[in-house]
Amino acid sequence: MISADETHRPDFDNLRRTLLREGPPGPVPFFEIGVDPPVIGEVLEERFPLDIHVFGPQDLAPLQTEENVLKALHGVEMFVRFSQTMGYDTAFMYTLLNLPRSFRETADTAGGAEWSDGRRFWQDETTGPIQSWADFERYPWPKPEEINYAALEYLNVIAPEGMKITSALFGIFENSSWLMGLQNYALAIYDQPGLVEAIIGRVADLSAAAVKHAVTLDNVEIIVLCDDIGSNNGTLVKPDFLKKYIFPQHRRLADIAHAAGKLFLLHSCGNLTAVMDDIIRIEQIDGKHSFQDIIMPVEDAYQRWGDRVSILGGVDMDILGRGTQEQVRRRVREILDRCGARGTGYCLGSGNTIATYVPRCNYLAMLDEGRRWNREHFGTS
Repeated sequence: MISADETHRPDFDNLRRTLLREGPPGPVPFFEIGVDPPVIGEVLEERFPLDIHVFGPQDLAPLQTEENVLKALHGVEMFVRFSQTMGYDTAFMYTLLNLPRSFRETADTAGGAEWSDGRRFWQDETTGPIQSWADFERYPWPKPEEINYAALEYLNVIAPEGMKITSALFGIFENSSWLMGLQNYALAIYDQPGLVEAIIGRVADLSAAAVKHAVTLDNVEIIVLCDDIGSNNGTLVKPDFLKKYIFPQHRRLADIAHAAGKLFLLHSCGNLTAVMDDIIRIEQIDGKHSFQDIIMPVEDAYQRWGDRVSILGGVDMDILGRGTQEQVRRRVREILDRCGARGTGYCLGSGNTIATYVPRCNYLAMLDEGRRWNREHFGTS
């Protein structure tokens, strides 16, 4: 079995330098915005303490019991140990805005052994709790002070020396479209534009409150907004809508982070070629995450935009999920030879997240090859 890097010490200064595209050249950091809990448990060879799927996506009340709170805190501790063991310079943690929405339930086909109930929940694209102004008014909008930061604050307390925190939240487009269902949301852009704008405003206000709180925590150094706005063929809605209503709200969050001296990164899936220049110009992001070979290999993205924004990840999920270890290693080498040679502006990681369907051996092979490449080029892993 490939072992982890037992000698790694978190070096956030190197990660920050890399994300800001500054010199001198140094080793390529590793970066992920998420690793599924079953993967964390499998890598650490210990069962993740809490099977969140048991509770369902809208029934989180059982999580408030003393027993489950203690399990959740143990899960946060596992995130820290995992991040340090795997060679990351930050530990990641999501803050949820508590916005009830509609889901579809299916069987779990990913083979995640730790999700013992065998269920998966998917966002319902056809409907949502808000379809009219009356729905908007009676929707149980949470107050900013009701956002739960317990996991993030606990992580801030237990983060080991040298390790910082990446604080992540789901995005403005995602949350607002989820509340209507993407199909109805797309129609409402034309039929009920005022309602759509009002939903976006409420979501943005809650997101701003979450970011304002996160940046007050001394170990939080990176804010990541996860806002998928594209498919393989292009943006999910017209670019003009995104530029008018979504990108300025992204910039609002980036300004909060930057004013506090923190970095702001955007994770967004899909083909964003038509709007990438606008994203960089309007949002003033420090880095862009999520790349797919079928859309644009990460090397091409690095060549096209790497002089204006840092480029993150890009080891394709298909290769990680279905390839051999040798294929993973070869792809890592190809990417690093193109994106890592300058020793700045690129971080190694997956094209999305380390999902339950990614074999442990492939995930570890990606990191191991990254360490080998760093030793060869910079004398360190």
